[in-house]
Amino acid sequence: MATPLAPGDKLDATFNVGHTSRGFKDGNERPELAYSGTFFDSNYFPTIGYDNSIELDDPRRRREEHLPDQELLPHRGDPLGTVTSLFTPNSDWITYRTTVSTSDSDSEGRSQMAISPGYLTREWHENGRHYFSYDMGDVKTLDFYAFISARYGVKREIYQGAANPVAIEVYHIPAHVYDVDDMIAASKAGLAYYEKNFSPFQFRQYRILEFPRYRTFAQSFPNTIPFSEGIGFIGRLEKPTDIDFTYFVTAHELGHQWWAHQLIGARVEGSNMLSETLAEYSALMVMKQKYGSDNMHRFLKHELDQYLRGRAGEIRKERPVVLVQNEPYVWYQKGGQVMYTLADYIGEDKLNLALHNFLMQYRYANANNSQSGPYPDTRQFVDALRSQTPPELQYYITDAFESIVLYDNKTVTATVTQQPDKRYKVILSVQSRKVKSDGSGNETPMALNDYIDIGVFSGKKDEEKPLYLKKEKITQANQTFEIVVDQMPARAGIDPYNKLIDRIPDDNILDVAKQ
Repeated sequence: MATPLAPGDKLDATFNVGHTSRGFKDGNERPELAYSGTFFDSNYFPTIGYDNSIELDDPRRRREEHLPDQELLPHRGDPLGTVTSLFTPNSDWITYRTTVSTSDSDSEGRSQMAISPGYLTREWHENGRHYFSYDMGDVKTLDFYAFISARYGVKREIYQGAANPVAIEVYHIPAHVYDVDDMIAASKAGLAYYEKNFSPFQFRQYRILEFPRYRTFAQSFPNTIPFSEGIGFIGRLEKPTDIDFTYFVTAHELGHQWWAHQLIGARVEGSNMLSETLAEYSALMVMKQKYGSDNMHRFLKHELDQYLRGRAGEIRKERPVVLVQNEPYVWYQKGGQVMYTLADYIGEDKLNLALHNFLMQYRYANANNSQSGPYPDTRQFVDALRSQTPPELQYYITDAFESIVLYDNKTVTATVTQQPDKRYKVILSVQSRKVKSDGSGNETPMALNDYIDIGVFSGKKDEEKPLYLKKEKITQANQTFEIVVDQMPARAGIDPYNKLIDRIPDDNILDVAKQ
């Protein structure tokens, strides 16, 4: 600008943008602009400065175009990165209000609803358009918002929150009622868990809005969650043992109302995990409340499989969780799994206390009313974890969060004999190996001094019930355990719930052979 804006100055920006669809574009239609089911975000608005989010990020394509290596997020402690928000580098916390219009009633009298983050303050019809005004009030939000419009049916329930009642609303195509109650149940369960363990919910509403399955994701804006029909609204569980993915995604996106919309990291390496990993962990804890700890191994196995597939397809370099750059399989799947395992090792209450303390110290960092200073990064996060972790388990934080450590745990034999007192003695022989990876495929063997679950179970595969489950200190590559249980066992093994990062998880547990 000819005259730079001084701090506190204001400037109005007026612009026009439009899009007209003319026929089909061979699969390249804009899915954001469906007639009933439009959903677009602030990417359609002008931005200030250079936007590196639309650079070519595949290193192979960059080499083909004779481009240098892509500039990554700076190291933790970088002076500029530390005072810059990870998601919205051109702004800090904002005050948000908007007015949006959409199509008025069609020939059948059906009217669309236009929705954006905030509380509805006014609704009216004018010149063939249906108008809505939204205002977030006094709550500061990220400079991150969206607009959604469709012909919706709505189901509403009130949840009595810790600070105030929360209006839970699910906006859906009227015929798509299959998962609506499931989403409301997940929202209530998530609100109960997160408010109890982290902090009060900062809003008075939580809205989920269906959009067409041309895109298959959900996204968390302030108190407003666009959610694809491709992963919700039309799903069903065929077996009692199926994982309720809609329930999980709902809990994950709700988790972002704390991990991103209360606490956001600095624009430095690792900070993506402060939103995604912590939302993933939060959702896993809600799933644990629903299914019980004995049934979580199916979900942990899924998380592990997705992480292993992700690292197998890595085209750059894998990084540890707290140094992650652009590796979603690390901040989602590995991050969620190692957080779940840490909770199992030190206790869910201690881990949640660490997260609560971290949140209370750094939430709304860099906001006008904040005393906490710049944005946090994963160094402060690790300090919070270590403060609640006993000395004998500090190694796990180093291995799981600050390094890339892989296990090869295997059950070699598992036999059982009935004892004179009609109890059953299991002899279990296991192998364990541990290596450290540099992220580029090179591995270094590590000494074993680890606590690992040893378990004996009744029931068939994937429906096991524990007869014995204890963390044993593993110090040798080959060890044998004798375990006496009260019932005839069916299966036994090492790390049976796949809590550790093991590249061959299927050999952790075996059917028990009778002697």
